[in-house]
Amino acid sequence: MKIKLESKDGLGMLDAFAREVGSIVENGRVEIPEEFGVGYIQGFNFDERLRMMIRDYELHHDFAISRRNQPSNMLIFNFQHIIKTARTPASSKLQPSVQITTQGLNAVFVPKNTVQNSIVLGIDAGYLRELIGTRINHPLVNTILENKQPLLFEEIVVAPLLKVVDNIVTADVPLLLRNFYYKLKTQELICQLLIALVSRDEKKVYGLNIADIKMLYQVKERLLQDLEQAPSIAELSHFSGMSESKLKRLFNQVFGKSIFQYFQNFRMQEAARLLKEERLSVSEVGYQLGFSNLGHFAKVFEEVIGVKPKQYSKLTSN
Repeated sequence: MKIKLESKDGLGMLDAFAREVGSIVENGRVEIPEEFGVGYIQGFNFDERLRMMIRDYELHHDFAISRRNQPSNMLIFNFQHIIKTARTPASSKLQPSVQITTQGLNAVFVPKNTVQNSIVLGIDAGYLRELIGTRINHPLVNTILENKQPLLFEEIVVAPLLKVVDNIVTADVPLLLRNFYYKLKTQELICQLLIALVSRDEKKVYGLNIADIKMLYQVKERLLQDLEQAPSIAELSHFSGMSESKLKRLFNQVFGKSIFQYFQNFRMQEAARLLKEERLSVSEVGYQLGFSNLGHFAKVFEEVIGVKPKQYSKLTSN
């Protein structure tokens, strides 16, 4: 299944999606028929400069989206794995994250039976500059707002963002005020994301091509295959076909952390999940994640999560 977004008003995808799955658009929402999958996709087109789409579905078919007629100055913010529903596997280790893509990176492919639980925002870079009001003295944010080259950045979603997402997904807003409410929440999401981005210290960013991006995500997948032991930079360099210096530079640019920092951060997020959801003991979690020294595990956990694992376990058991 291939869906092409031909309309510049942002809702062409909803119409195309509805046609492909034999459904209709009603109040900006498409319910997916049982023979094609389960769930829905909902769009909000505030104006030609700002739009939002909520995707909570699983299809039984591959499909691709091409935003070929998208305005060239559009920035896309894709908040992934962010909506907790009955379709989200209980054992899912996918952490909520947001991808920021600039012009030139506008193709999306989703394999069949992939659970989509995301919020996608499209905002004109010039309009975002207007909303901010003044020039931010931050090289990375200014580069994104200039929107002159194909770039991608990914951030782990933190608590303030998750709170806004929960407001968006669970709000019961009268139809009369719905666009107004969601427009404000869209702007709040972007603001919270910019707060996270300004903590990065990139002085220079490098344009990306699709091949590099695909490989970086394969490297990330390889990196997180075994949380007991991270592969070496040399192994990942050989795996990717990139030099060590290029791999480290581009990985840090896209994900905002060095390869080892990213591994350690993900490892501690998984430790927190095991303590909270699986109710494992601190020692069980530490040993399961490859730590022979529980004191070292506790130190790393506190650096990433903010509290010691025993304290975290007590806090989340209440």
